[in-house]
Amino acid sequence: MSSRLEEIHGANGEVMGISVDSPFSQAKWAEQEGFADVMLLSDIGKEASTAYGCLYEELLGLKGVGKRAAFVVDQAGNLAHMEILENAGELPDLDAAFAKVIGG
Repeated sequence: MSSRLEEIHGANGEVMGISVDSPFSQAKWAEQEGFADVMLLSDIGKEASTAYGCLYEELLGLKGVGKRAAFVVDQAGNLAHMEILENAGELPDLDAAFAKVIGG
């Protein structure tokens, strides 16, 4: 992932992660998973997740769980790529998202 981050930064892009977790949970996760160079944003109030349609009404008896998704917003603020997954066991196609940034 670090080589991909370098490519994105070289294309004047930025990678951010957003979740409905608290900043404290995010910091611990980033430390454990080696994502210290990725800006993590807490959507603990679920406003962004709701606006982008990224919340399950209910998942395994839990309400308001964030869906896995990937978005690319271009420099003009336009949505260039969007993938929202219904299956919590899958990961977004990050290669497709990266291609929108680095032009691959």
